[in-house]
Amino acid sequence: MRNLNGFLFFLMGMAALVSSCVEFKPVVLYTGMEAEPLAVKPAYVGLVVEPEIFRESARDVWGLEKNACQTASLTTEAAYSGSSSIAITWNRGAENCTWAGIGIGWDAYAGKDLSEIMAYGAVEFYVRSQQGRMFSLPFVLTLEDYSGGLGFCYTSNSYFERAAIDETWQKVVVPLRDFDIRIENLDVTNIKQLQIELQQSGSVFLDDIKLILHETTPQEPWMVEEKLPDPTAMPIQIFEDDFINDNGWGLITDRCMDVRYTTAEKSEGVRSIHAKWDQTAGDCSLMAFGASWNKWRPVDIRPIRKTAGLQFDLKMVSTDGIGKLSMKAGLEDYDRKKSTVTLQSTYTADGAYTTTWTRVTIPFADLPNEINFGNVKQIWFGLDGVGEVYIDNIRLVEL
Repeated sequence: MRNLNGFLFFLMGMAALVSSCVEFKPVVLYTGMEAEPLAVKPAYVGLVVEPEIFRESARDVWGLEKNACQTASLTTEAAYSGSSSIAITWNRGAENCTWAGIGIGWDAYAGKDLSEIMAYGAVEFYVRSQQGRMFSLPFVLTLEDYSGGLGFCYTSNSYFERAAIDETWQKVVVPLRDFDIRIENLDVTNIKQLQIELQQSGSVFLDDIKLILHETTPQEPWMVEEKLPDPTAMPIQIFEDDFINDNGWGLITDRCMDVRYTTAEKSEGVRSIHAKWDQTAGDCSLMAFGASWNKWRPVDIRPIRKTAGLQFDLKMVSTDGIGKLSMKAGLEDYDRKKSTVTLQSTYTADGAYTTTWTRVTIPFADLPNEINFGNVKQIWFGLDGVGEVYIDNIRLVEL
């Protein structure tokens, strides 16, 4: 018994020693976040949302009008199915044109939850030219939610059935997963409408716009989609003798402005831009020209805003305008908002605008916070008052 008691005292002493020296902690075997599971693919779109965006009725369609940018209407001249389609003819470079396109609220503008089909769905529509052939379809499809969030997708040739848009109807399928919904914080659970923003110019019929289930199947592409250069890798030549990718606009002649190419003067190459304007000549609500340097895809310049800028060469035509240059330059985003500065002499290399070529440099950091710099559409030159200049060698540069 004495030996047993001694052994028990020994065990109790060891337990006390261990408990005073060792701290036991819970061990977490997995600390990662669980991936959010994909929504279950529905049997058909109609189980989730109204699939028909446009067919026959223009009840939920806006923008069917004639204005400075476009002529759009419901027509019986052509139809893929039924008896009518939407006819649109547009020119983004026309005088006083600020935005071209249409919008469709569909399902009587009810809020629409697309979250269950974003990984599986697509916008499908049928299109044909009104006359001739078009080798691109410069549409920017835009989903808008009820809080103002937006999601964008440019209708590249990879979505076509054939190499060109011609006078025979063809199907265009744009997957929902290709829409950029992050830049403008689109809420896919509360969609208000689909907008079709029109770039460049064209003339088409549209019909049978709807949501479908879509799976990409491996296939031999008839045309490899062009891989564009990094739109923030400086330097980028926007105009030398022509605008980059032929994506300039505003080279027009009317009573308010005359903007055209010329070989009379140039700082480099063989020609420049000659701009002459007079805002007092009449109803001159928009006097401007500009260009996309990324084939109308949105550009996020936020990473380079503090280190890059817009640069070009400028020459006054006569000494009468020296010191009176009323001109702005800057950027426009896809909400049609502009961020510009007036061309003050401090932006010139010579400290003044004269009848000799001078280099103008505008840091992006000088542009006011009036646009979404993560969703830039183009460079923009605004013409105010009265003036006449030559402009050449437009580019984006590292400062």
